Amino acid sequence: MIRRKWPVVASVLLVIVLLALNLYVFFSREWESSFSPASYATLYYPLDVPTIRRWDIPDRNRIRLDLAWTGEIKEWTVLTDGGKEQPATGMSPSFRIDTTFSELHTYRLVPVPKEACLPVEVSIRFYSREFYASLGLERPDVYVVRPTVPCGDFDQYSVADWVDDYSYVGKEGLAAADRIVREEAGIRESDPTFTKLEKLTRYLRPKLKCAVGVPKDDERWENPLQLYNEMIGGTGKGWCTEHARVWVFWANRAGVPTRFVFNARTQDNRIAYSGHAFAESYIREQGRWAYADLSQGQCYITNREGQVLNTAELFQLNQQNAFDSTYARLYVDWLWEHHPGIPGTDTIVTVPLTLCNIAIRSEFPVNSILKYRRPPNVEDVRDIYTGFWKDRTFLTANLERYLFKPQLAYSFYPTEGGQTYFIRRALFFSLIVSIALWMIAARIARKRKQTQA
Repeated sequence: MIRRKWPVVASVLLVIVLLALNLYVFFSREWESSFSPASYATLYYPLDVPTIRRWDIPDRNRIRLDLAWTGEIKEWTVLTDGGKEQPATGMSPSFRIDTTFSELHTYRLVPVPKEACLPVEVSIRFYSREFYASLGLERPDVYVVRPTVPCGDFDQYSVADWVDDYSYVGKEGLAAADRIVREEAGIRESDPTFTKLEKLTRYLRPKLKCAVGVPKDDERWENPLQLYNEMIGGTGKGWCTEHARVWVFWANRAGVPTRFVFNARTQDNRIAYSGHAFAESYIREQGRWAYADLSQGQCYITNREGQVLNTAELFQLNQQNAFDSTYARLYVDWLWEHHPGIPGTDTIVTVPLTLCNIAIRSEFPVNSILKYRRPPNVEDVRDIYTGFWKDRTFLTANLERYLFKPQLAYSFYPTEGGQTYFIRRALFFSLIVSIALWMIAARIARKRKQTQA
């Protein structure tokens, strides 16, 4: 009898052990450990900008590009050095190139219609195999290429993949938010992206003037509209995290794709190497993500050519304190109006970033981990788990993030994110398999008992 029951007993014990291990790993993890390392290219080269996956040389004087993009372009106009038009078709456009020795030529692929996507520009210099042979080298033809768009085969996301639809806010809440964007913030769909960001900053900063402070635990699982209403209503306070969540919500409702970024590295949930939350808004006109920090009144930051800078770029500049040629588009209010070198009040100005980069200088040390949150934009669960039964989205998002949808992360240092998710998933799926084995063993035992009866 005991011999017949041992499969059931063993499978039950296996389920109990694996369940205990899963719970131990879940409750003993670091607060900010739900991340997975990603490359700069994955984080900052979205599919909304055409990407050259690979090059092919069908003929000596012809080149073909294998392009990836969120849509499909059927026709291109190829300009050689600004003229000499030639057609190309599809997402593998092929076009003639000038193979005069060592001359540099620029080929600009303009989509038809030209508003479809950003053009693809490639500079090519050709060195023939005959040239190498004259030097005693055995080499094939070499094409030195310099594209202005991303080039390579790597994991990519579209901008839309980072944008929360906020369906959990509810239709009435979203309708009210959209009305505020139009009627109170004065943002129009036709406004350029920079204008939208500046209007939004100018609207939100005065509203949140008295909302700076320590947040309540309940604010962690409130949706961003609830959080915003409490902060402007005087019943809620917020750190940089809450301000960033509010910014991400309103920027997305204003039609600017925006994602939440958290720079945090901790040890034992008590030692904090860094800790600052902000956002990145996508500037369609430039095809680039722009650092935005509502808690500091910073709409965006640019280099001297006017190109917006992202978080990773500012992180790297900070290691050398190399901000001399960077500028912040800053809303001057109570935080900055008496700061040396910053003019005006209740206005948006462009100032050298060195005048207002306090948060970046202090919170972007070399051992930072920059974490990019994919939707839904709800907070990470920490020691308090009551939010699991208070808000369904908070529960499902955290469980999904814990197992299947990690925050992607960028860091100078090696991290344990990949190993962490391997262990989590291995334990979870082992638990599922053990439960299935237990059910099978129990069913077989039951059938045997019925047969004997």
